[in-house]
Amino acid sequence: MTETSSTAMPGAAGQRLGLIGAGRKGTGIGLSLLRHGSELHIKVNRTGAGAERLTGMGAHEHTSFSELARHVSAVVLSLPSSCEVEEVCLGQHGLFAHLPRQSLVLDCTTSYPASTLTLAEHAKKHALHFIDAPVTRSPQQAEQGRLNAIVGSDESTFPIAARVLSAFCENIVHVGNIGQGHKLKLVYNSMTMGIAAVAAEACQLAIDVDLAILRSLVSRGATNSGVFRNFAAFLLDEKPDALAISIRNANKKDIDCGVRLANETALKVPVLSAAAQKFQTCLAEGKGELTLPHLALSSSDDEPRQK
Repeated sequence: MTETSSTAMPGAAGQRLGLIGAGRKGTGIGLSLLRHGSELHIKVNRTGAGAERLTGMGAHEHTSFSELARHVSAVVLSLPSSCEVEEVCLGQHGLFAHLPRQSLVLDCTTSYPASTLTLAEHAKKHALHFIDAPVTRSPQQAEQGRLNAIVGSDESTFPIAARVLSAFCENIVHVGNIGQGHKLKLVYNSMTMGIAAVAAEACQLAIDVDLAILRSLVSRGATNSGVFRNFAAFLLDEKPDALAISIRNANKKDIDCGVRLANETALKVPVLSAAAQKFQTCLAEGKGELTLPHLALSSSDDEPRQK
C-alpha cells in the first residue's frame, strides 16, 4: 500500500480534464479542479444546478461524451453506480471510442469490482488507462479538496492519476491493482452501513434515555463512531442534514453490494445480511428517499426528538 498527501503532488494545473457526473460530490470535485487551474470540460446536464456552477467558474460544456473526449487527456467519473459508468464508457458514442490513445479514465464512483475489471480490459483494447479511485468523505469536503481516494492501478499509472486526484483529495492511497480500490470501498461502506444499522437500533432502544447523555457516555469509550454522533445530532435536531445519503442509495450502492460481494466468494456474513434486512425494511416502509439517520426513527415517528 502506498499513501501520499496531496501537498506532495505537483497538482492538476494546466491539464485538460473531463468530468462526467455533476451531482453534489461531482460538482465539488469539479470546483476543486477549476480552483487548481485545470481546463475543465463537462457534459451538458439539464437536471441539476451543478453544471451551472461549474460553467459559471469557467468549465467548458459539451453536448456528448464523444465531443468531450476529443478535448481532454483524462476524465474523472463521479456517477451513481457501475451501470452508469458502463453506459458512459462503452459503445460507439462512449468515451473509450473517442478518447486519445494513452488517455486516463479515473472512476471515482462506488462501482462494482467485477465491472471495473471488465471496463479496464475494454480500455486496454483502445490503448487507454482505466483505474478505480473511489472516494470517501462529503460533498463539502470535495469542494474543499479534502476527499480521500482509494486507488486501484498498476504502479506506473498511479503517479499520473495522483496528480489529478491531488486537486480534490487530501489523502491518496494506492491499495493494489485494478479493482482493489472498488473492492476496499465496498468493504468500507459495508462496515459503515452495518454500524449505521446497529446505531439506529441503539437509538430506538434508548427512547426513554436522555440521548445527549448517551452520546457523552459513548464518546468516552471504544464504541464511539462518527455514524452514531451524526445520528444523535440528527435526533436531537442539532444537525438536520447529517449523513445526507438516502436510505435507498445506501442500500443499493453500499451494503447490498457488500453482501453480494461476500456471496460471490461463498463467505458467510450473517451480521451484514441482518443489517441489509434493516435497510430493506425501511424501504418497504416507504423511507427510501429519506436520509440515513431516518433509520433510527420507528415507523410511528415523524420528527427527530428534541433535547
